[in-house]
Amino acid sequence: MPAKIVYGKKKKALHQPHALCFEGFLSPRQGAKRNDLGMLEGEEGGKGERKGAQKVERVRQVAAAIEEELERSMARLAIGANMQEKSGLEREKKPRKALVVRDRNTVLEGEEKKTGGKKAKEKEKVVVDMVSAASTSHSGHEPKVCTPRRTPKRTPKATRGVERTPPSRPGPAQLPTPDATPEPEDIYSVYVSPLLALSDRQTLVTFEEWAKELEPYFEMTKIAEASFSEVYRLSAMSPTPDGTKAESVLKVVALKTPPAAPYPCQSSTRAIRDHDGQLQKETEEREEKDRYKSHVADVLSEVRLLQNLNHIPGFTVFRDLSLVRGRPSPAFNTAWSSWNKARPRGKKSEFPDPAKKNSYDDSQLWAIIEMQDAGTDCEKLMEAGGLASIWEVWDVFWGVACSMAKAEEGVRFEHRDLHLGNICVRGGPGVKALRVKHLLKRKMRFTGLETTVIDYTLSRADILDTSCRQRQPSASADVAFLDLDVDPALFQGDASEEYQYEIYRYMRGAALFGNPLQWKAAPPVSPTQTKSKTKSAIDPPPPTPRRSPRKNTHIRFDDDDDGNDTTPPESTTALVSPRRSPRKHSPSPSHTPPLPTPQDSTTTSTTITWRAFHPLTNLVWLHFLLHKLLTHLGAHATLPSTLSAAALAQQSPVAIEEATHSDAQQLIKKKALRLEKILRRVADMLCPVELGREAALGSVKELVVLGLEERWLGLGDVEA
Repeated sequence: MPAKIVYGKKKKALHQPHALCFEGFLSPRQGAKRNDLGMLEGEEGGKGERKGAQKVERVRQVAAAIEEELERSMARLAIGANMQEKSGLEREKKPRKALVVRDRNTVLEGEEKKTGGKKAKEKEKVVVDMVSAASTSHSGHEPKVCTPRRTPKRTPKATRGVERTPPSRPGPAQLPTPDATPEPEDIYSVYVSPLLALSDRQTLVTFEEWAKELEPYFEMTKIAEASFSEVYRLSAMSPTPDGTKAESVLKVVALKTPPAAPYPCQSSTRAIRDHDGQLQKETEEREEKDRYKSHVADVLSEVRLLQNLNHIPGFTVFRDLSLVRGRPSPAFNTAWSSWNKARPRGKKSEFPDPAKKNSYDDSQLWAIIEMQDAGTDCEKLMEAGGLASIWEVWDVFWGVACSMAKAEEGVRFEHRDLHLGNICVRGGPGVKALRVKHLLKRKMRFTGLETTVIDYTLSRADILDTSCRQRQPSASADVAFLDLDVDPALFQGDASEEYQYEIYRYMRGAALFGNPLQWKAAPPVSPTQTKSKTKSAIDPPPPTPRRSPRKNTHIRFDDDDDGNDTTPPESTTALVSPRRSPRKHSPSPSHTPPLPTPQDSTTTSTTITWRAFHPLTNLVWLHFLLHKLLTHLGAHATLPSTLSAAALAQQSPVAIEEATHSDAQQLIKKKALRLEKILRRVADMLCPVELGREAALGSVKELVVLGLEERWLGLGDVEA
């Protein structure tokens, strides 16, 4: 293809005499005029003919070289040129413009954009054949002027992009898109999903949102603390139509952090110098904070027990379960602070102040169990001087015994933590003063006190269908229980501080070996040995450890400075002033030797043991309850054997006008002495030593049946 040259005015450069440069574009008239001038100059100077021919030849060579180089350069720069060659597509190549022409077009296009995007007028481009004009001028002919032609309108180019040819064959099949990673909120919802299934709301909400629904209508007051929970009372601000105030009890349980929850260093966008060290530090801090928080499985077991015991008299009424997340609301913070300020020194709250930011974070999970208000626990009443008469003690003990007997019969229930703090008492409706003859005829319910057994954290029971309340013994029955051997510290408490910790060991012996005083498996019995000899040969229990590493619901600890390990007798009754909390001060390993495990059982077998039904453990706890009640009467000098007839008559629920008569006072004292005698006899039957014998009681149900046979109780009292 011939080179396309745009001719213009040429001038010599100072440093390159033979270099050519082109200035401006020529119109047809100007081109013709300059050609005429060139012809005149050629005619005038004959010597310039040879020189002009040489210049024309050099111009032709230089133009051809420039055009060839430009074509090669543009071919290399063309987008998709190689792809078109491979696919066999050929495009007609258009001649490239000279550099000056392209630059000028660029300037014109810029001016068009500035002036509003008007279309530039098509300009005529005159191409003059420099070679023909030069040859004509030197040969004396008229200059030959090429006819002007219109440059075809160029279509605007599309935005540059890499041209892709369609694949010649289909690509491999794409795999299905995996599910997106669950959001942090979903992680927490999945973690508590077993509890959400038992909740009426069935959704996880924030603590603030949940509390706003209650605060306008209820007043919140903290009333107690348990091992892994805090107890609040909701009191309605406005009374009901019958003049009473509706009340509920909230058991607030902090849950352990989900294992999939990210650590702060993992979710932080800032660079961390020692990432592994920071992760290890945060892991240890989380484990320390979660130490006294509950597992979801433990709360699930307790809620199922609550639902299963709703129909049995003497057990708390379950109302609802809520799952919330975040820091406690201001109303709960205020209730916590008021309760903590009212506590004496040494009995302050074992839980962190919820108003402090470092106590709980925004992702803390809570299980809030709503129950019917059961009244005040026995420990608080006894601290305030209540339950100081034989009439009250009788009603409380046998009320608990009847409830436990019904639970044993109905769902094969074991409480496994029946201390004074887990027995609530409240006055019955419409209690009136009794006449002496009514007092003498009654066998129970002298004071109208109603007892309620609460807190089933460590309990065991069969889970029955809601449509079927008749127990059907089955080895494959669903059971709610807690493997107590997972936390052996429960059985390593210091009995010198509180007799209750000896009861835990009695309970373990009763469950694992059928004998409260047995703490390890008995050696093989030879045929010549009798069972009594074998029992007498059992080794004494190991020395009691100094302190318990586990906080108990209502027992505080005293730090003894002598450091001697002693095992208290069963008759230990001294109340020790609390000065040390096992939750804040872990025991020394030297003071807490590991509890021996049964020689012929593994972890799996102990789990099966705690899953099984052992009613003897309920008798062990009734022994503790009666021991505490009688000790309380002795501490206040209110035992009937130590009081006069007049004093007993004043304590009795008999009307004042009859209690002043001497004959009535003697009858009242005789009745009181009989009740004390019966309780003393029952205490002897519940002694751990007696419970280890062959002819001992086997369950609370047997004790209640014995009470009916001996006419200590009435049939109507038991059935009520």
